[in-house]
Amino acid sequence: MRSKEELQWEIIKKAKEFLMVWAKTINIYDIYFVPMRNFRLEVYIFYEKNEDINKNQLNGTTEQVKREFIEELSKLDYKKHFSEEVSFIFDSNENVVENYAGSYFFRLR
Repeated sequence: MRSKEELQWEIIKKAKEFLMVWAKTINIYDIYFVPMRNFRLEVYIFYEKNEDINKNQLNGTTEQVKREFIEELSKLDYKKHFSEEVSFIFDSNENVVENYAGSYFFRLR
C-alpha cells in the first residue's frame, strides 16, 4: 500500500507533466515542488529571465499559471487527500545563476 507521501508525489508528478507541456508557450524554465508539513505545498515557478517575472505578472500569465495548476491538481483529486493550501513563488533562472551560483538546491532552502 502506498504511503500518503508517495501518493502526494505521484499526483504532483502528474500535475507537473501537464503544466510543463502547457507552459511551453509562456517561457517557464522549470518548476519545483516543496511539500511542507501537514501536506501544504509550495510551488516554485522559474521563468527564464528576471524581466519575465514582472512582465508575466502584468500581462496575467502568472495568474493563469496558478489557475491551470490548481485546476490540474483538482482533476487529480489532490485536495481530496491533502491540504488545500498551495502557495506559488515566482522567480527566474537568471536570479538563480546570478545569486545562488546556479544552484536550485540553495535557492529552495
